[in-house]
Amino acid sequence: MLGQNLSAGEQDQLADLLTLDRFRLKMVYWELPTPTMADVSGEYDAQLLDQGDRFGSFLTRRAFGSKGPWVGKAFRPLSHCDGEGYNAFGTVEDRKALLPMDTYIDYSNIVPGDSFILDYRSKNRGPIRWLRGELRQVSPNVLLGMGTFGPQARRLHKLRRVIPFVLARSDREYLGGERLRKSA
Repeated sequence: MLGQNLSAGEQDQLADLLTLDRFRLKMVYWELPTPTMADVSGEYDAQLLDQGDRFGSFLTRRAFGSKGPWVGKAFRPLSHCDGEGYNAFGTVEDRKALLPMDTYIDYSNIVPGDSFILDYRSKNRGPIRWLRGELRQVSPNVLLGMGTFGPQARRLHKLRRVIPFVLARSDREYLGGERLRKSA
């Protein structure tokens, strides 16, 4: 369950995020600090937030559910400047690590400044390579994410779809001992 391991204050922050519309989520994201690599470690429960309209919601939820129920994301720092991660699909008890990613701190495609970046390009094939996620820190255990799906070129930014989501730290361990391999 999303946020079951959070303090009462963090549960209130999470509840507030769940009520915000897409525009307000972007405004909140703008103001949040960028976490360090060490701040983002372990597995997190995930939930999509307001997608702006019914059609956008339908498409986004359909895409995120294509590999089964989306349970969360997980992260492992490899150094002070880079890391790796995956998306967890299935059930909490029986989840699979899919859609691996590289992580690092870099410029944001959403707001001025840096964000914690989730980069799918080098470890995936097909359209998933067009997905780039960004995280900013609401609290030590709650992260607000903005995914962008579409062309990365700045001149084509109007063709990108922005996908707000929230992550809440869980007590589950990171799956897999070695570096994740490319997915087919």
